[in-house]
Amino acid sequence: MNLIGYLAQSSSGIGVLGAIIGGSAAAAKNYRDHSDGLISTSDAVYDTSKEAAGAGVATVISAAAVGVIGGGLAISIGTALVTAGVAKYAWDRAMVEVDKKLVVIDDLEKAVSN
Repeated sequence: MNLIGYLAQSSSGIGVLGAIIGGSAAAAKNYRDHSDGLISTSDAVYDTSKEAAGAGVATVISAAAVGVIGGGLAISIGTALVTAGVAKYAWDRAMVEVDKKLVVIDDLEKAVSN
C-alpha cells in the first residue's frame, strides 16, 4: 500500500499527513528538550500533540484553498504557504488561550485539594 497516495485521496487523509509531518518535527524538538531536562514528559507529549493537530488543520485548510483557487504551480505553492501559515498562526494563538485557561483550572484544582 502506498501511504501517501492513500492519504492524498481525501481531505481528512491530507490532514493526517500534515499531522504526521508536523508531529514528527515537534516530537524531535520535544525529545531534545526533554533529554536536556528542559521539559517534562507530559509537557513533551502535550506539545507534540498540539503541534501535530495544528499542522494537520493547517494542511487541510491549505489544501482546500489551493483546490478552490487553482492556478499554476507558483500560485498553488504561494497559496499553500500563505494559507498554511495563517492557519497555523491562528491555531497557535488559540492554543495560547487554551493553555491560559488550563493553568487557571490547574491552579483552582490545587487550591481546592489543599
